[in-house]
Amino acid sequence: MSLALKEATKMRDKPEVEPARSHSALFAGTGSESRESGAGARSGRAERSPSLLPDLSGEAMQTGDNPPLVFLRRALHYTGHWPAATKKRPIRTFVLLYIKQGGGELILDHAPVSVKPNQLLLLVPGMQVIERSAALAYWDVYYMAFQLMRPARSVGGRMLMPCEPNAFMRAGDVAVADMHVVERLVGQMHDDGADSGMVRWKRQLALAELLYIMMSEQGARRGPASAPEAVRRCAAYMDRHYKDNIRMDELANWCGLHRSTFTRHFKSTMGMLPSDYLMHTRIEAAKAILPGAGPLREVARQVGFCDEYYFSRMFKKIAGMTPTVYSRTVGERTQRKERNGNVLKPVNVAVTYVDEVDHLIALGLLPAVVPSDRREDGQETVIPYLKPHIAHLPHIGCELSLDLNRLRRLSPELIVAGRFMKDWGVTGFHDIAPTHYYAWEVDWRNVHRQLAAVLGREAQGEQNIAQFDRLVRSVRDVVFPACGGRTFVFLESTREGVRISPYMSNGGWLLYQQLGFTPASVVSVNGWEHYVTPEAAADLPADYLFVGQRSGAASIHRRLLDELARRRVGRRLIELPRYPWGKGGPIAFSQGVRLILSQFEKIHK
Repeated sequence: MSLALKEATKMRDKPEVEPARSHSALFAGTGSESRESGAGARSGRAERSPSLLPDLSGEAMQTGDNPPLVFLRRALHYTGHWPAATKKRPIRTFVLLYIKQGGGELILDHAPVSVKPNQLLLLVPGMQVIERSAALAYWDVYYMAFQLMRPARSVGGRMLMPCEPNAFMRAGDVAVADMHVVERLVGQMHDDGADSGMVRWKRQLALAELLYIMMSEQGARRGPASAPEAVRRCAAYMDRHYKDNIRMDELANWCGLHRSTFTRHFKSTMGMLPSDYLMHTRIEAAKAILPGAGPLREVARQVGFCDEYYFSRMFKKIAGMTPTVYSRTVGERTQRKERNGNVLKPVNVAVTYVDEVDHLIALGLLPAVVPSDRREDGQETVIPYLKPHIAHLPHIGCELSLDLNRLRRLSPELIVAGRFMKDWGVTGFHDIAPTHYYAWEVDWRNVHRQLAAVLGREAQGEQNIAQFDRLVRSVRDVVFPACGGRTFVFLESTREGVRISPYMSNGGWLLYQQLGFTPASVVSVNGWEHYVTPEAAADLPADYLFVGQRSGAASIHRRLLDELARRRVGRRLIELPRYPWGKGGPIAFSQGVRLILSQFEKIHK
């Protein structure tokens, strides 16, 4: 089972259409059999046309326009026992898994799916899969990797464009009424016949028939998408592909609506015309890259404008100033009280934890009262990476040592606190001012949305999240060619010892769930008490070691670094600052993503 999923993590670096091949192999160390066959014809890579909607085109197949073409790239059959382990796999291509027998659980993008006999699963590119095999479970699994393309109009002819992963059909556990048909078609794709053109064609037809059955049955259950749902998917598409030449009539056709009807539904759902939404998305993207981004014409090109003068005119209309003035007055190099192009608005709100300060500043708000943080030696200090914004503000102490008497004297109109404060025994906020308690989550975006709603900054909150998601995608595209398939461990020096940070920690969320790095086998899902000695840490089976430090752990951290230096681990060692690996919000996590990029660029010059 694990090897089957592992194949899906490799497919991104394979040719888009592989020549057919068939051979046998053995599971390493398990004595289990593996059979493999593939199908397809050699093909060059089609160049993208900026005038098309390649990722939306997959949606058209649901309305009968331009049905997709499927290319089987690899078919494998795994049988045998597999040891109990937790492994994470990023999926690079479309994959069908037919599990005839097995035991355990798969977590597909945080959604747990219990493994059961005669189960059909669809995995799509970009999906993160955590595999938890039951101890010594016997597996009988069929794996089929395929490519989904759609004919599209191009200048001078037609071309094949890849389909959007989520536009194909709903991923995950797929229900098919007649599983005997599924078993028959899967068997045809794994037929051991001679690797001739007719056999490959037979496999292609079997895959196409299976996908047709899956889509038709899922479509019958789901019914046509509502207009608001289609509009939201169009808006999400514009968020991702604002650089492209997006035509509103193509979006309307994709939704199956007349252009005027599409425009009316879009304005009703999103609050503005689709053309205005696209323009605002492009201008917000320009704000993110303007400071120090180079010539204006290059900035315009990067966000989808062909004409720098038209870009300047639209920028001034939406942002209230020209790009040049914006870059000079509110750029990141000179900003002190500015964030995302907006001067911070003072609000009489007291925040009680580091993360909340980060969230408010990202939302364009300057709190009236802020907490301190702790240095590595345990002494209180101003939050380092937010110091330019908050050094002059009144501080009320840190965590368990909050000065509630001083907070009362400062008379805030609202207090923001995490529910974990109650668990720590820090109470009494309601006696001072109305208090909003939020539920802390590893995924800061959920907390950000919650606080944005409370403070009336929903639009800014969504912009911050979209900007972060774009940043993660861009960094992932750069880093993966150098380290895809390698394993990672995040070590934290704490007062109790060197902790192997779990998958569900702050650092784990960013490294494993967002950037898609593969955790080493020693990384647990949610084990916060997994400690090792500095000597054992140096021997961990991982290609890269990330090392961070919590407050009060200076001596342990020095021992760890000394041991790693003695073992000459240097080239694969990356030291991380405290933010966002221990604390932080959107600002810290964005800095963390950029740090990862800079460190990998140094290592892989």
